[in-house]
Amino acid sequence: MTRGRFPCSVIAVTGVKPVFSFGELLVLIDVEGVGAMSAPMPTPAEASKLTGIALRGIAPCVELHGACRFRTGLAHLYDPPATDLVVSPAHVMLSITRFADQDLWKNMFEWVNGYLADTLTPTPRSAGRDGYVEYAGQGVIATLAFTRPNVRLDSRDSVIEVALRRDEPALASVRRLLGLVEDARITPPDDGNWRELPTAWSLHLECSRHGDIVRFRFSAPHHDGQTSTASLCEEWCWRWLDLCAGTVIGHHDRTQVSWDLGGLGHASIVRGDKAHRRDVHELHIPASWLAT
Repeated sequence: MTRGRFPCSVIAVTGVKPVFSFGELLVLIDVEGVGAMSAPMPTPAEASKLTGIALRGIAPCVELHGACRFRTGLAHLYDPPATDLVVSPAHVMLSITRFADQDLWKNMFEWVNGYLADTLTPTPRSAGRDGYVEYAGQGVIATLAFTRPNVRLDSRDSVIEVALRRDEPALASVRRLLGLVEDARITPPDDGNWRELPTAWSLHLECSRHGDIVRFRFSAPHHDGQTSTASLCEEWCWRWLDLCAGTVIGHHDRTQVSWDLGGLGHASIVRGDKAHRRDVHELHIPASWLAT
């Protein structure tokens, strides 16, 4: 078993491949207001300038979720597509939908896919899959999922979706998702008992081990009409696991959801019932991830 690792200017060049930058990709497809962004992935605060909306969550546990706009000059020439951008501490996802015609979809797909191919390298998971390509390199793994327009599908129902996650040991991403402080040691004895872990997020975090499974339980107060810190982290976890498993990003409504991660084993999320006005969720990962 593999241990815990998943297989806006002039472009700078390093070695053979140009430097990958999500901001550069946004400039290429004419998104409006792209400023300085960290490479390879922006922070929620950097991405918030694209949407003009407030960050979601309680700082520092925040994400950006909103629509970005295409440049005004081009909007006069065609009906611009719709967008949905999500930026969290561990992943980025840009969905582009509602294309005015097939040519617009084709041109944008060629820009996006061409940029990913120029800066990154296709992974073996790309082979033989229709509507899905995965690239890796420069510390990032990029997924391009798409639905092509055809005679039976209106162009407005066509989709281009770009998602990024960091190419790092799985446990490092778990630390990002749960806000674990840098020096926090995750070494629970195999006795099934819960032990508290320090986190930068405004939630209560515990960890336990039972055999080959390590469990993280995180909880936070639930307020009507708001997403709690615990539920925000739970959303990040299932989006990230969807990407790691190479499946389409979905909205998981079941109490327990599992992912087959190939050589990395299985991971799962267990949702609580919001008893006592607290959101309580669990993330279960293979104990082998602790070795990384």
